[in-house]
This record gives sequence, structure tokens and C-alpha cells, in this order.
Amino acid sequence: MKNFLSPIVWPLISAGIFLIIFDIMNPGRATETIKEAASYHFPPIKTHKLTSGKIGQTYEIRVLVPVSKNDGSEKFPVLYMTDANGGIPLAETARTMQTASELSRFIIVGIGYPVDNIFHSLYLRQRDLTPNVMTRKRYPFPIEGIEEITSGKKMGGAPEFLDFIQNELKPFINANYNTIPDDSGYFGTSLGGLFGLYVLFNAPETFNRYVIGSPAIWWGDEVIFSQAEKFLENNDTLKANVYIGVGGIEEIAEPNKRYVSNVYKMDALLRSKPLTGLTLKTALFPDIGHTSAFGILHSRGLRAVFGPARCAPFQGQNC
Repeated sequence: MKNFLSPIVWPLISAGIFLIIFDIMNPGRATETIKEAASYHFPPIKTHKLTSGKIGQTYEIRVLVPVSKNDGSEKFPVLYMTDANGGIPLAETARTMQTASELSRFIIVGIGYPVDNIFHSLYLRQRDLTPNVMTRKRYPFPIEGIEEITSGKKMGGAPEFLDFIQNELKPFINANYNTIPDDSGYFGTSLGGLFGLYVLFNAPETFNRYVIGSPAIWWGDEVIFSQAEKFLENNDTLKANVYIGVGGIEEIAEPNKRYVSNVYKMDALLRSKPLTGLTLKTALFPDIGHTSAFGILHSRGLRAVFGPARCAPFQGQNC
């Protein structure tokens, strides 16, 4: 056995020793991959405050840039997300998915208010995210710190909020970050989902990707259906990638709001007429409620409209 192995083993051992010595003598080669990875960084989340004169509201804008090259040479699409109060929801989850190539890279812009959490912004979001006024009781939460609206509109402020996004926020982001101006998306749930539908039917060119979760279609006598019908009557094109998701037990918990039924009614309406440029996917999340649907929507919805990356950012070119 000894005589048989020696002619094979010794050349292999010698080659291994040569490679080790070669790497020691050429440290640049041994650290090439490390240097490549080290040319990337995780930019910190930045916070800006923008005041809309028309609305009379200061918005707290948080911006999350994905893992990026240190030289700043990369440009990214932008996702605008409502209800980013006290932070960008699931920011690190998105960043991890992007870094692991399960999600393509884009900048997240969280639109919130100078409050600590979503409950403190209940009346502010009710103003900004709704297309019309309806009679509604006050929220029954015995929570301190809920921001009151003392002047101006208290509901039906979607047109002014859309104007703020189009003419103030987007120009600010494009001027201060490495964006692809013609590639932007929207993410919103509940009233935020309703606002997404409002934009889709009234100014669809604002975004080309829409993630709409558990939309509050019930708001204002379901006025968003009439806006959708009017859009379909006057348009044959809708250049948008749209993902709509809803929890399977939302309608069980709140039957009068018809979350599930209305989502499928909206899906059928959008499919009732061929629209050039529209990509539509509607998903039901079984055993999931109104608030718990958010996490699933975040993962599946963003992957549906942005897609996964071809590779991890530091594993190849143009990723």
C-alpha cells in the first residue's frame, strides 16, 4: 500500500505546499475577495423634516439606502412607504433580503410624522390617506399623545398629500440621493393601501410599482370603486406592476369592512378590461389578520414588484 500511494500522494502534498508558499508571498491574491467585499458599506438611515405649506404639516422622512459601493457610483430605484412613524418598518429585514440577493436593491423612503408610533398619527394619516370625507367616530384608544388636527382638513386630504409627494418629496429625494428618477414604487397598508389605489387611478404615472396591502376600500362609501370605473372608461393603458395582498381572516374580524370581498372585487374590475402595461397579482394570506398581514406583504409584495437580485451585491458585476 505504501509503494502504491507514494507516487500519487507526494506530488499532491508538494503542490499544496507550493500553493501555501505562493499565497504567503502574494498577500494581494489571498485578500482579493476580502478587498472586494470591503468596498461596500451600509449607509446609516438618515432623517429629514419637510414641511408642506399647502397641508400645514411637517413630515419626518427617513431614508434607507441599501448596501452600496463606497465610491457612490450606483443608482437605485426608490420605494416610498407611508406610516413610517418612529422608523422604517422592517427596515433591517429589507436590507438583509437585499444583501442576500433575495430582493433587488432600492432606496426606501419612509414618510411619517414627528411622532413615536402609528397610534399617535391616527388622525394625521386619516387626513392624508383618504380621498373623501365621511362621518366617523373618534378612535376609541385611551392613549396619550395622539396628535390632533386643529385647522384645515381632517379627512379627504389625499389630493394635497399626493401633491406633496410629487412636487416636494420626490424632487428632494432625487436631488440628494443616487436615484433612478423614472423608477419608483409605493408601499401602503390599510388606509395606506387605499391611498395607493387613489394614486393608481388618479395619477398612475407617479409610481410604476405598487404594493397595496389590505386596502380600506370601505372608506367613504367605497368611493374608490367609482374612481376605478372612471379610470377604466377613459384609459386603455396602465403602466404599473401591482401587487395586492389581504389577510384571510380580516373579513371575519371586521365583516362590515369587507376587506377580502372588496379586494377580489377590485381585482375583477381591473381584469375586466385589457390594460396595456399592467401586471397584476392578488394574494390571500390564509389565517392572517389585518395587522399581521403587513410582514408577509413586505416580503412577498416587494419581491413581486421589484424581484430578486441576480446575485449578492459583492459577488459579481452590476448586481
